[in-house]
Amino acid sequence: MCDCLKKIGDKLQSMLMEKVPDNAEVSKGFDTGWDNTCYSLSSGGMMVMMKYRLAYRAKKKNGEPAKNLTRLENNLKMTYCPICGEKQD
Repeated sequence: MCDCLKKIGDKLQSMLMEKVPDNAEVSKGFDTGWDNTCYSLSSGGMMVMMKYRLAYRAKKKNGEPAKNLTRLENNLKMTYCPICGEKQD
């Protein structure tokens, strides 16, 4: 499995860190890093995911549209690395 996400992520982080003030505290949690990736327990690497979202407004019993939207989403794992094209496990 390739390490493109780590290599490119490290380059992006170092480039973005140049814009961070010296006295700032950089978050190490879920606020920093790639969106739409998952850790594979079988291969031990990161995999790219695409998220598809659908929102709809259901009808009430009286036929009027509901006040709030109902949201559905599903993730799709990429078969190939979007950076180098190597097949993912």
